[in-house]
Amino acid sequence: MTSEPAWRALTRSDLSRVAALAARCLAHDGGLPLAAGESFLGRRFAAPGGAAWGLAADPGELLAAGAVRVEQAADGAHRAVLTGLVDPDHRGRGIGAALLDHGLARAAALADTVTVETEALTGPAADLFAGRGLRRVFAEDVLRFDLARTPLPAAPLPADVRIDTWSAQAAARFFAVYTAAFRDRPGFPGWPLPRWVDWTAGDDEFRPGWSLLASRPGLGDVGFITCAEGWVVQVGVRPDQRGRRLGAALVTEALRRMRAGGGDAVLLDVNVDNPAGELYRRLGFTPVGTRARFEPAD
Repeated sequence: MTSEPAWRALTRSDLSRVAALAARCLAHDGGLPLAAGESFLGRRFAAPGGAAWGLAADPGELLAAGAVRVEQAADGAHRAVLTGLVDPDHRGRGIGAALLDHGLARAAALADTVTVETEALTGPAADLFAGRGLRRVFAEDVLRFDLARTPLPAAPLPADVRIDTWSAQAAARFFAVYTAAFRDRPGFPGWPLPRWVDWTAGDDEFRPGWSLLASRPGLGDVGFITCAEGWVVQVGVRPDQRGRRLGAALVTEALRRMRAGGGDAVLLDVNVDNPAGELYRRLGFTPVGTRARFEPAD
């Protein structure tokens, strides 16, 4: 006989159960596939100094799970970050509200500020957050390109554009275009070259041959794209070169190389307020979910 659901503390040994719950949420809500992986979930549900809890009807399955961890912001301040999952078949019963209220109380005991994050924002979740006085401070759409079925866009590189691929020698040139393209955007981190290079190319899945730098005679380097296995990481075009379909051409060339390399699908994230989202949709990317963060409105 199945027992009544009960909340209990979660440990690292529960990560496989959390991953199974996350996979059910992913199938229902969409989002990033990696968000259902144990490595990703371990940084949230088994973070040092954090806390995690779950609702279980029996030892083998979780109906919901929540976690709080503490992060240090760029200004040195600490904040509590709350995340949660509720099985799609058990929503609408007050479980999400109970998880959120408990998590906000736990977060308040760990830090002075709290951020609530979700890897797949839904309408009911947004309503719940608003009802608890939380406002959205960040959201980005997750878009997917099906390399196996979607035709490549008709966006060839301009005839006068030269393409170089990523190398240690070219990294500073990529960084210069990145800085020119992004420094006026909200949230630009202002990282020095070594940190940006490590963030960009430090992962084993980074692909130098798919990461491209475009230059034009008399103008120098004008645009770039960086890619990892199954990912478009960043695309940027110098402000004076925008509106000339260079970004579309760089994405198309990277997709061509990914397809030639045997890839079957590509993901990217784009801020919901970024006009580039419409460009990616025109190129054949389709939305698969929305990631978001919320903070108290006061």
